Amino acid sequence: MHLVADESGGSRASVLERATWILDLFLSGSEVSLLEDIARETGLPRSTAFRLVTQLVDLGWLVHDSRGGYRLGTRAHALGARTMSGAGGHEYAELRSVAAPLLTHLHRHTRAAVHLGVLEGGYLYYLDKIGGIEADQLPSRVGSRVVAHHTAMGRALLATLPPEQVDSLYAADPPRGPLRDLTRLHQELATARARKGVMLVHADSSPIQVAAVAAPVPGLDEARAAIGLTAPEPFRPEACAPLVLAAARRIGHHMEQARRPGGRRHRSDASPTISA
Repeated sequence: MHLVADESGGSRASVLERATWILDLFLSGSEVSLLEDIARETGLPRSTAFRLVTQLVDLGWLVHDSRGGYRLGTRAHALGARTMSGAGGHEYAELRSVAAPLLTHLHRHTRAAVHLGVLEGGYLYYLDKIGGIEADQLPSRVGSRVVAHHTAMGRALLATLPPEQVDSLYAADPPRGPLRDLTRLHQELATARARKGVMLVHADSSPIQVAAVAAPVPGLDEARAAIGLTAPEPFRPEACAPLVLAAARRIGHHMEQARRPGGRRHRSDASPTISA
């Protein structure tokens, strides 16, 4: 939550800063937010929140949803698409292209929702999502960010960092949202490292009653990536862990081949066959 100083409290946040707080809610929170939610989460007075939201709607950054709330508008989505396809998003575009056939195979084999994401600071950024009706019922969506330690993929990615770097990450730029106990988080990350990076979440320990398994893609320096499966019971994450780990390693192998001088992925290289 962002707190706005009172009139006697010295300097106040600029209009741009306060508008950014509002947009951040949609990058790491719900797809649709009511005005009351926006005011509460940002700490802005309701009248101020309404004025800023109205301006963001007029400018195309937000849309007034038919359900009475607000969601990201065409301008925000266009910027996200440009990032994905532009020079800065080349790494993500290549990663998504390489991973696509393997993600599809995982979904067909397990019937679970399949995700691809990358670590950006303390957040997980979703690059792809494959699945049927069950996937549509999950809050994750392509192009959105969530607090990394709230997800199996995010924790699998945090486990690729040295413990000291995790401490530094949360000390320097703590992600928005309730922070888990850091000691417990380190214990979970250590367990994942002992499993070759695999993170398991059971349905009874998930706020939305779904189980998940995730593994990091090895060999990526610029974009730390992970893939994951999510499904309700009777999905058993342990049973799918070898498949997820094998797929993640295969994606890393394809990415390494593509980066070599003159390297090029052939159709045979991208075969979706996965062995545990």
